[in-house]
Amino acid sequence: MRKKIIDALEELLEEKIAEIIDFVEYLKIKEIKNKENKETYEWLSHDAEWPEYEWGEKGLPECKKVKFISEIGLLIKEA
Repeated sequence: MRKKIIDALEELLEEKIAEIIDFVEYLKIKEIKNKENKETYEWLSHDAEWPEYEWGEKGLPECKKVKFISEIGLLIKEA
């Protein structure tokens, strides 16, 4: 198979070879991204058994509503 590819490349014009090199680089990047996405998915979907968090004597703190505005950031909404 490699010989077939090499023979075909030798017959191509220089500009076509540059396009093929670009495509091969694209495939390499795509392979890396797919691996990263698979690892990220596996990490995020891992169903770990975590112990219950100990909040101390006061218990779970009172939560406040928040809103995210991309130009500003995180805003805490007052009651």
